[in-house]
Amino acid sequence: MAGRGEEFVDVRRRQAGAFTRTQALAHGITDEVLQRRCRARQIQRVYGGVYVDFTGPLPWETKVWAAWLAYGPEAALTGQTALRWYGVDGEWRSDVIYLAVPHVRRVGRRTGIAVTRHRDLPAQLHGFREPPIVRLEVALLMSASSAVDVSRRAAVVLDACRQRRTTPERLLTELDSLTNLPARRELRRILLDAADGVQSFLEQVYVRRVERRHGLPSASRQVRVESGQRHVIYRDNEYLPYGLVVELDGRAGHSDSLSQWRDMSRDNAAALGGKLTLRFGYQLVSQPCVAAAQVAAALRLRGWSGHPHACSATCAVAV
Repeated sequence: MAGRGEEFVDVRRRQAGAFTRTQALAHGITDEVLQRRCRARQIQRVYGGVYVDFTGPLPWETKVWAAWLAYGPEAALTGQTALRWYGVDGEWRSDVIYLAVPHVRRVGRRTGIAVTRHRDLPAQLHGFREPPIVRLEVALLMSASSAVDVSRRAAVVLDACRQRRTTPERLLTELDSLTNLPARRELRRILLDAADGVQSFLEQVYVRRVERRHGLPSASRQVRVESGQRHVIYRDNEYLPYGLVVELDGRAGHSDSLSQWRDMSRDNAAALGGKLTLRFGYQLVSQPCVAAAQVAAALRLRGWSGHPHACSATCAVAV
């Protein structure tokens, strides 16, 4: 596409093929030329005043640029779009582009774009990037707060911490500045558990609904163990004084054969070291009392002199 040579080519390349009418006019391309190129199917119009220099389906990166160009330089990538732009692993929706704009701005709706208004948006941005993007911690907290349930909220922030993209402490600091964030109290509880070593929703269920609710002693989380030939393993929960290990098998990281072999090797190494291992899966979410009764029995066999607390008259601990 002609127009002041390589300069406009570089603009479009940097923006994954997307460009605005204003940018085209600045490089000598008139409205008549834009309309003629659209009719000839050499370019396509995505939003009012926003085009791409090819036809056919838009790659995700081009969709992001086109959405941002449609709302102008004050907008910023946020939420799931920002997380995907950062390269954070997750099941992010690819059909909606999430943008943030200053709170004082009123914007219209456009297909495929979700816009939220933020107070003090410039303070939430990551440096001087283009397109502008909120900091990773802000994006994580925004995505977690909009999740459909507590398990998804926990998964968003805990997965990012487990992947070492951020830390619970940094997220807690960011949370303090987002005073109007939905589900803020719940997120704080999740992050405080994460700071205590919890790395998944299932681990959080264990800490809250098995240990704390039933008066069990607190285990050490993510205990690092060297298992010969410089191989390091981590035990989810270890009651160090009693030689009891509790492993939690969530949906991720335990289903393939290599992971199952790793889990068996870890349990066998614990047994050879004189430790008893109990293992729980996602049934823990619906049967925490049964798990509490089993852990309490194992602890007492191993010398614990305490007594578990029944959380109700029908609690398995009471039975």
